[in-house]
Amino acid sequence: MDEDWFDVDDDVNDRNQKLVAVVRESARFWPECPPSATSVLVSEPDETGGESQGGDGERDRDPYDIAIDEALADGEQVLLLAVDLLDLEKNRVFRTLGATVAGDHLFCSQRHTTTYRPEPSDDVESLEATGSLTELGRIAADWFEEIVRRPVIGPIGHGAWSFVAPRTTLPPRYRWIRNG
Repeated sequence: MDEDWFDVDDDVNDRNQKLVAVVRESARFWPECPPSATSVLVSEPDETGGESQGGDGERDRDPYDIAIDEALADGEQVLLLAVDLLDLEKNRVFRTLGATVAGDHLFCSQRHTTTYRPEPSDDVESLEATGSLTELGRIAADWFEEIVRRPVIGPIGHGAWSFVAPRTTLPPRYRWIRNG
């Protein structure tokens, strides 16, 4: 069996399989994004018991946590599609992106690399949307693709990487990390 982007198993219900298929079709054309850099995580209602993943009290909870809790309380799966942006030369992840689908809500953002919780970022704009699963799949695919196609540079040796404008001249002592 060939490896595929956003590979899913029998745990993903038919309803969510359709959304994954929309994103998977787009992923085939993303530069420098091998299938192994993508994953699907599933939360089932019985796994969390509808417990909040966020702060104390309804007032402190953000729309992300509220949507997840509502979907799980309604007996729906919550899906997280994750993409690791890789520095292929150094074989390491430098950024994780995620699209969470909870009911008819979509939350796209940079994610913490181990907890997959949304993280604020200056260079990756978060996105929230509602709609049908096909619409949400298309929105998520477009959001991922725009970021995956961005050129990235980093200093030779150790240091921070950065997104750069297309056709940017490579500064001295820097190397292309992606899409150079």
